[in-house]
Amino acid sequence: MQVTNLKQKGKSQEYFLEIDNLPYGTLQLETIYKHKIQVGTNLNEDEFKQIKEEDGELSCFSCALKYISSRLKTEYQMKQYLLQKGYCLSTVEKAILKLKDYGYLNDEYFAKTFIELESKNKGKRYLKQQLFLKGVNSQIVEDVILDNNDEQACKNVCQKWLRSKEQPLTQKDKEKLYRFLLSRGFEYDTIKHTTCELFTGE
Repeated sequence: MQVTNLKQKGKSQEYFLEIDNLPYGTLQLETIYKHKIQVGTNLNEDEFKQIKEEDGELSCFSCALKYISSRLKTEYQMKQYLLQKGYCLSTVEKAILKLKDYGYLNDEYFAKTFIELESKNKGKRYLKQQLFLKGVNSQIVEDVILDNNDEQACKNVCQKWLRSKEQPLTQKDKEKLYRFLLSRGFEYDTIKHTTCELFTGE
């Protein structure tokens, strides 16, 4: 097997590879340098298989870094993204393990950060649902959500909603407020306790 052509893929760090004048996909520039691959290089099938496997892992990890660079991700989100990109499961799992070792993937930290950002105007029910959808382990969710002050968040949302309404509120207004708070993921008992404090006589 002889390398007959190497051509850069746009401005990326990838190169199109031809062997015996037939296309053989791409290789990362790092792989090319490491194995001293150039036009005219001869490879046997076992060597090429190993090089492609190593290159796939490098490409997968590079793709993962780009995906996580703009925003935190969970292990589940990362796994689904890389699989959709066409990487095989074993390669994806190696990339995820490497990301965890480097501290780039941490579901507990993700959950704490998510709650810190969203809990100012969202209830525990919403927070739990969103974290479950993002693939965070249920035990992690329960552990990190314990310290969240749901009633304070509910009170803040209530007060903001009330500022936009004429006083005194009608019964219809109060019902709308209940539905609004439910839509924000607050639990019924939290809503009842919070509104009772705000509405005199309830």
